[in-house]
Amino acid sequence: MPLALSTGHEVGLGVTAAVFIGFALASSFLFPRFRPDYPGRGLLAFIVVAFVFFFGMLAAVETFGAESKKHEAVAAPGTTPAAPQGGAVAVDETEFKITTGTTTFKAGKITFEAKNVGKIPHDLAIKGTSDKTKLIQPGASAALTVTLKAGKYELYCTVPGHEAAGMRLNVTVSSTGQQPVAAPPPAAPQGGAVVVDETEFKITTATTTLKAGKITFEAKNVGKIPHDLAIKQTGDKTKLIQPGGSAKLTVTLKAGKYELYCTVPGHEAAGMKLNITVSSAAQQSAAAPKPTTTTAPAKPKASKVAVSETEFKTTPVSTSFKAGQITF
Repeated sequence: MPLALSTGHEVGLGVTAAVFIGFALASSFLFPRFRPDYPGRGLLAFIVVAFVFFFGMLAAVETFGAESKKHEAVAAPGTTPAAPQGGAVAVDETEFKITTGTTTFKAGKITFEAKNVGKIPHDLAIKGTSDKTKLIQPGASAALTVTLKAGKYELYCTVPGHEAAGMRLNVTVSSTGQQPVAAPPPAAPQGGAVVVDETEFKITTATTTLKAGKITFEAKNVGKIPHDLAIKQTGDKTKLIQPGGSAKLTVTLKAGKYELYCTVPGHEAAGMKLNITVSSAAQQSAAAPKPTTTTAPAKPKASKVAVSETEFKTTPVSTSFKAGQITF
């Protein structure tokens, strides 16, 4: 495993090694050029100095190389880095939506790691506080570290118009970090209720064939800008529905063809319309016509029968005659 030393330890070990190598090279090549009998009478001093340098090098390795042992004890070869501590929350921002893996967090220090995965700049702020990130360019990220107590909070984008377009997210911070109990599923709508989803730029329902009578259209705006719901043939319509909001439109319709559409200028032309069919409560199939009886042509009363002859065909006026004397 490669050594993981601090800069100071690396310098100390390098200087000691350089001095030791310099002494060895000088003793081998430089000093003999000036003193051919080197070390000569100074052999004892040379041996002492050599041992000093040798043991000094060992001491340097022991001292400056000790840090690597600490790193080896902490991270064995092949081990993966430790997972980040709790409190970090990944937040994605796009046009015009904010999403997280969960909306329930534990009270305390939380770092919101906001990433702009959209096409225009956004930021991330917490309503009711002054905390917010810098303006985040498309593809960039920013971190927002806050300490939150238990309660309800709203994450949103402060860029003008973005919050109104749907860039907001309600989150819950609990003291225990426990997940909230799941709410029971909504009761199924009563008969005559029709769920309608509106988005850019489409209107959808589970069915386009409805029963005549009183009908309640439960319109929900699942898009990012305001819409409404209207019926072209009657003029009835809902209020303007904000993104994420709902509205009901109760009407009494007779059998026939109708068109649901959005009255916001330009939305119908962009595709926000849906043709539906309203049928009577119990349509009876048309009665089958009685079979017609073919009346056989009356037999001629006269006993004379005209017969035409041609090449090569004989054609009488009738092929049914009255018994008795017949003149052809």
